[in-house]
Amino acid sequence: MLKSTYIFFISLLYLSSLVQAQTSLSGYVKDTFGKGIESATISVIGTDTRTSTDVDGFYKLKISSQQNLKIEVTSVGYIAQSILLKSNETHKDFQLKNDERMLEAVNVKGQTDNQKRVNEIQRSGFNVNVIDMNRYANQTANVSQILRTAPGVTFREDGGLGSNFVFRINGLAAKIYIDGVPMDDFGPAMSLNNIPVNLVDRIEIYKGVVPAFLGSDALGGAVNIITKQRNRHFLDLSYSYGSFNTHQASLVGMYTNPKNKLSVRTNAFYNYSDNDYKMYTEEKYGIILEKVVDNKFVPIAEARRFKDRYYSSMGQVEVGLRDKSWADQFFVGLTYSGNNKQNQLGATINKPYGGNWTESAYIMPTISYKKQNFLVNRLYADIYANYGFNITRNRDTAKYNYEWTGLPITNGTGSKANPEKYIKDNTNSVLGRINLNYDFDESRNQSLNLNYNVSTNDRQTYDKILNHNSSGLPKNMVKHIAGLAWQSQWFDKRLVANLAFKYYGIDTYQKIDERKYDTNNQLVSGDIVKQTRYLGYTGYSAAARYRIFKDGGVKFSAEHAYKLPEMSEIYGDNFNILPNWDLKPENSDNLNTGFYYNTFFNENHFINVDLSGFYRLAKDYQNVRVVADNGQDKFQYYNIPGVKIYGGSFEFRYGYKDIITAALNGSYDRAIDNQKYTDETNQQVNLTYGYQIPNRPWVYGNLDLGFAQNDWFSKGSRTQINWTTQYTKWFYLSDSHLGSLASKNYIPTQLVHSLLVSYSWNRNRYNISGEARNIFDERAYDNFRLQKPGRAFFVKFRVSIL
Repeated sequence: MLKSTYIFFISLLYLSSLVQAQTSLSGYVKDTFGKGIESATISVIGTDTRTSTDVDGFYKLKISSQQNLKIEVTSVGYIAQSILLKSNETHKDFQLKNDERMLEAVNVKGQTDNQKRVNEIQRSGFNVNVIDMNRYANQTANVSQILRTAPGVTFREDGGLGSNFVFRINGLAAKIYIDGVPMDDFGPAMSLNNIPVNLVDRIEIYKGVVPAFLGSDALGGAVNIITKQRNRHFLDLSYSYGSFNTHQASLVGMYTNPKNKLSVRTNAFYNYSDNDYKMYTEEKYGIILEKVVDNKFVPIAEARRFKDRYYSSMGQVEVGLRDKSWADQFFVGLTYSGNNKQNQLGATINKPYGGNWTESAYIMPTISYKKQNFLVNRLYADIYANYGFNITRNRDTAKYNYEWTGLPITNGTGSKANPEKYIKDNTNSVLGRINLNYDFDESRNQSLNLNYNVSTNDRQTYDKILNHNSSGLPKNMVKHIAGLAWQSQWFDKRLVANLAFKYYGIDTYQKIDERKYDTNNQLVSGDIVKQTRYLGYTGYSAAARYRIFKDGGVKFSAEHAYKLPEMSEIYGDNFNILPNWDLKPENSDNLNTGFYYNTFFNENHFINVDLSGFYRLAKDYQNVRVVADNGQDKFQYYNIPGVKIYGGSFEFRYGYKDIITAALNGSYDRAIDNQKYTDETNQQVNLTYGYQIPNRPWVYGNLDLGFAQNDWFSKGSRTQINWTTQYTKWFYLSDSHLGSLASKNYIPTQLVHSLLVSYSWNRNRYNISGEARNIFDERAYDNFRLQKPGRAFFVKFRVSIL
């Protein structure tokens, strides 16, 4: 008995010593400029112990606790580094220098999906910018605020958080995707101006020609938002609070069972704001706020927005398997999103609302499948489908109009109170997408891509007060977009070319109620009328990039493409957008050219220069105008027969180690009315022919200066300061050549400055930041003089657990 007890304790001590002898070493591998190096190898010299870094450059290595371990870090294109690990050292960061001799020898074998994707973008002939969103992770910004700083991008909002917006690239409408799926399929609560930066890894901005795999029907280009996905466990939490009682929270995380590869990933966010910022009268710009005194409207100098609250939320959970023989990834998911938006204004500031709001609730199950070597070698398959159901309610319960003091206007005329409005929309949507890519050889010198997208939207509208007026009459839209693309590489990959053909189809159907009733609710005349229309088009594109020398080259692309109308553009939104059944698809012939130069010098300095130009001849150009409807100003989409758009942009970036960054860009795009005659006989000359299209900015730019320093207050900390400036040159709201100079309405030149200070410690695990936007309280406008928020302050807390 005594002997058995002795053996048991000896065994226990031995096992515990083995456990104690094992520990882990973790940290980051980054380049000279602080960017994480993916797939770098970290190994213990003289042993088989090794691991590799993920997309963030993070690694975790199991090691023994013995002293004098020698660690080596290697990565293709970088000079290897080795160090002698100190006793009890569990965290170690590495910074690798570029190996100029190896930069041209980078092999795609062994790279992760993310690396392959980034390299494909950089080598492609498409005019594309890639924004690394991880460098903005500590900002309180949403995706739109980062996106609008890119050259050639305009993002025009009606107001504060959650407001309506118009998004264009180089003057034309652009499509927005989330992980290759059109953002329209995520419900009204998912919008560029409320997606937190923490949920996003990178943003790909395609200008002009769009790759076939996106299945896009956009003319100006497309934006593909890539959300955070990791092969390891991670969790990122953030919360911010700021001016106008603004709260924003986000969560993104993933867990993968290392044995059976079962993965669970989740994304969630919540946004809230009262949007109660000040508005100001600016008579010279035609902006006049008023109140009622003795039944007369009297101007007032300023007013605070009221009843303009907005909140939205989203939760997404996906469960699936990774790295199986039959699938690289197979996930099923469920997404819920919802929002509630009080509508302070219509299309102008003339008549503020006091009891008008819109709310929605959306649920979407999804299924996705990805596989390399699908059926045959070198065939990649990406298959995705979802079903969405959305309920939207538009209500206006105010019996009287409101003035800018926030009070209802006294009804001194004896007229009837405003009738209550309550419109409910039920929308069912289905999206199916298949993307097949075949590489003819291992080096991917010749590739063929086939993509097909089909989407359906069926909306039924119910007037909950006047049931006879619209009792569930359907409005339906089906889109088909198919693309076939061939990509090739020549002359030792110095020349990359892409040729594509596309088919665009749109099928629309609606029932409209043309019945008229008397005061006794009896039918007088009219009937329910059916309207149907199918339109089909073919397009084509070519894109090429030629690398003149190691660090620079030229790009060229041309296309004939179409932009199909959206549901709200044809059918309206039952609140602020009027329907236009006759709206036609927009089409354009586009040319794009560009020059790029990226280089390192003296190891610690980096310069990037991008120059681009474009020329577009658009037909049935889709624009927005203000239309009076029952005494209220509303938006409506309409076609301009012919528009010529031309311009260019530049971007200059400089970096010194990971300490100093500077970026400057500017854009110029003119849209000229190109329709000479108003009739088919060519007798009547169009008065606007040859003049600038009104209500659109045409000169704009951005400046971003950054300074950072490591280990200022503690080991493993980082302090960062950023100053940003946004510039927009003044532009006319109406036709520039009509009327006297004094009578012309325009939006003034704007120069908006912001400051960000952030501090991270414990190797980026804990983060706190403060942000001051529009420091000098500049009067900022985008659409029809609708003022945006002035000076605002925000603070953000973030925890990143790896």
